[in-house]
Amino acid sequence: MTDFLAVAATELDRSLLRGARIPREQVAGIIAEYKYLAESIASQFGDIYRTFTPEGHHFLFESPDAALQFGFKLIDSWKRRWQAIPEPRETPHMPIRFGCHFGECTRLQPDAGWVGTALDLAKPIAASADPDSVYVTGNLLDLVDLTSYQFEDAGTWELKGDQLPRRILYVVTAYNQAPSQPRPIEMINAEDWLLKAVAVIGTEKENTAEEAEFYRKALSLRADFPEAHNNLGAVLRTLGEGALAAEHYREALRLRPDYPEAHYNYAVLLQLRGSAAGASEHYREALGLRPDYVDAHYAYANLLVAAGELAQAETHYQEALRLRPEYAEVHNNFAILLEEKGDTKLALKHYQAALRIRPEYPEAHYNFAIALEFDGDFEGAEAEYQEALRLRTPYAEAQNNLAILLQTRGDLSGAEEHYREVLRNRPDDPETHYNFGLLLKAKGDIAGSEDHFRTAYDLAPPEWFVSFVAEAQPESGESSSLDSVAFTQRELEVIRLMAVGKSNREIGQELTISLSTVAHHITNILNKTGASNRTEAVAVAVHHGLVAR
Repeated sequence: MTDFLAVAATELDRSLLRGARIPREQVAGIIAEYKYLAESIASQFGDIYRTFTPEGHHFLFESPDAALQFGFKLIDSWKRRWQAIPEPRETPHMPIRFGCHFGECTRLQPDAGWVGTALDLAKPIAASADPDSVYVTGNLLDLVDLTSYQFEDAGTWELKGDQLPRRILYVVTAYNQAPSQPRPIEMINAEDWLLKAVAVIGTEKENTAEEAEFYRKALSLRADFPEAHNNLGAVLRTLGEGALAAEHYREALRLRPDYPEAHYNYAVLLQLRGSAAGASEHYREALGLRPDYVDAHYAYANLLVAAGELAQAETHYQEALRLRPEYAEVHNNFAILLEEKGDTKLALKHYQAALRIRPEYPEAHYNFAIALEFDGDFEGAEAEYQEALRLRTPYAEAQNNLAILLQTRGDLSGAEEHYREVLRNRPDDPETHYNFGLLLKAKGDIAGSEDHFRTAYDLAPPEWFVSFVAEAQPESGESSSLDSVAFTQRELEVIRLMAVGKSNREIGQELTISLSTVAHHITNILNKTGASNRTEAVAVAVHHGLVAR
């Protein structure tokens, strides 16, 4: 199939790195970040094909305007990403050279790519461009709305592979979203409305009714516009209109079955709606069409974890990190999986990697704190809980875990402060009332402790609390220091599963609770039994008849 398309070529200029002694793996990480950013932005503009080498990309677009605006957004976003790195920066800015040509392209067999004069010329045009500049040929300028752009003559060039001996190139210096002479609304076509919508991505208007309306206008003019259907689906999903989003994703896939972003977005929606089988199918479709689709590997790994397929999930986490080593969220979730496998040391390294990449990541600080606590580093765990709370307020789970940790370490005043803060935000939490009652009892405030015990009983269902006195008596009839301690029904379930060797993840799956909730229950159990680890806690439970020998 032969068509005329806009071909954009990008080159990441690494000349400034030659004098810098930067480790190869760090350079590879920068290139992976550039690749991820470029492909994410290209998908917003509806590219229909892409290829990548370490030197740069080729992207194919049906719309010349889309190709040009993609170039501006990519260069601007890449600059901003570098500028956001705190000083001192370890690496210099690596500028992008961008070239674009409109011409003939021929599609080979399915999955075999494209060839053509436009592809041949785009790369030498990019090589001719100044750093962080957009260079184009005259025939591309002939096809865009010139009132929306500022451009200058960039000289006459001999381009490798060009049929012409010399060709004039132009540098496009600016894109005006609001030109001085806007076109009448009746002259705005479907592609223009799509580009208006994409222009708000990354602004305060992203995922708003205004963005959705732009896509709807595009579809009113061109109902068979798969990119508009896909993008509208993404906005509608964010706005909570899942059923409508599903309709647009399905229509995008009917029009363009080999559309990896639509498969991925539809899978995300299906996963949110509880359809694990449907989500799995579309994640696999997306990865079949684009094996280097980082977000699809990551999301599919999360789905596999939820299904208990840990070995497969590990493979997809590892592939996501191979493709994008500086992906904080993948490091965090992979660390959770590694903890579940019992590889605490490697899990800690991945938490540290997540926080190196994204220091202000409260969930990673919280998860890292839990891992440190179970590893016996209570001081480190306390610091990580405190950082999670600094970054996210309120954060009841971190506040509660920190209170339990401080209580265990004997800092009753600090624990009391955090329990009170949890109850201020979650006054109907029976477990926190109960734990706070234990603390007040330890401080000698019997009246206060009884008040919180009573509140806990009032808020919880009747079967929720079970005391050791009711459940079992100590062997040999000796008096037990645990006789007055009460365990929640959920804690007893966790203890019994621990006793038969279940891992945290297996406990979570059996009880349908999250890993962090399992960790929270185990922390409570250690606190109430006075045990220093899971084995001791189980031994105490066996001794008091809570679980069979």
